[in-house]
Amino acid sequence: MTKGLTGQNGVESADGCFCLNRSRSAVTNLGPMKRGTEPRTIKVAILAFETFGTISITGPMDILNKSCMLMRGTNGNRAATANFAVELVALSKKPLRFGDSVVLRPHATIATAGRPDLILIPSAGDEVIESLESLQRFIPWIKQCAARGTRVVSLCTGAFLLAEAGLLDGRTATTHWFYAELFRKTYPNVKLRADQLIVDEGNVITSGAATSFLDLALYLIELYCGHEAAVTTAKVLLIEMGRHTQLPYTIFSAYKTHGDREILAVQQLMEAEMHKNLSIERLSKRAAMSIRNFDRRFRTAVGEAPSVYLQKLRIEKAKRMLESTSDTVEEILFKVGYQDLRSFRRLFHSLTDLSPKEYRRKYGMHPLQD
Repeated sequence: MTKGLTGQNGVESADGCFCLNRSRSAVTNLGPMKRGTEPRTIKVAILAFETFGTISITGPMDILNKSCMLMRGTNGNRAATANFAVELVALSKKPLRFGDSVVLRPHATIATAGRPDLILIPSAGDEVIESLESLQRFIPWIKQCAARGTRVVSLCTGAFLLAEAGLLDGRTATTHWFYAELFRKTYPNVKLRADQLIVDEGNVITSGAATSFLDLALYLIELYCGHEAAVTTAKVLLIEMGRHTQLPYTIFSAYKTHGDREILAVQQLMEAEMHKNLSIERLSKRAAMSIRNFDRRFRTAVGEAPSVYLQKLRIEKAKRMLESTSDTVEEILFKVGYQDLRSFRRLFHSLTDLSPKEYRRKYGMHPLQD
């Protein structure tokens, strides 16, 4: 964050260090500007509320502010088309405390902020359903702004607040993959694509985990200021461009709290004997059910067909082995119950967006090179 002026709204750390986090002007992507043309200010309101940390609030704020300075520094006056005016907007001007180390001082409240061009909703935290109760007061203002043309963007579980406001009904959205099932159950009218990192529905944009603010900030910079501005920001801040999916980061977690003891026993069998030929006939026999009844009970309890569930179990096991062992891909595929290398690779890629070798290169144990 850039150093600011004492007495202004911004971020204050526990040791008294103060940073001003507000740029002066902004512009939409209207193409090359003519000399003497003044850029239109794009007002960005980032909602500020106490959550698990400040990263999804201050992270995008700093990158948007920094992008303006970077473009001016590398391209001179030609870069004056790329500026953002960022405000932290809260329910009151009361300082927001995050643990014992950071205090955020809002620039404005929903009563004084006016209508921004862009609203950014940060992560609502880990206890998202409980958090929504305290965030309800933001909803009328968000809906009012959206009705007047404001673009609304969410990070991570901030999508839950967008859904609460009814702005995602009938639309496609994403959120953190960990909260995908909770989101689907809570908001069945939303078409959730938890595999996607960013989903753009025009005036509503959603993105994945809290640290996807890196990708989202670049996306917004390119949207409003052009590709060159996004590339410059990415290069100077060492942000990887081109990420589009959450699949490489997803961890398959078996749902076992459904209360169906017979199905739970089958799940345990799958985990213990995934390397064997586990046909639906064998699984239904283990559950003492007909194939049709077993398939229905399994889907009801777990939310997926037995075959799909088993595939995800096996691929998750393969991922762990690629991360922690030196076994070859061929050795691993046999250990998790596959025989054909080509089909294994195809399935692995469909669930991770990476080949087994690419996955190992990304997550395997690698000593630091001199």
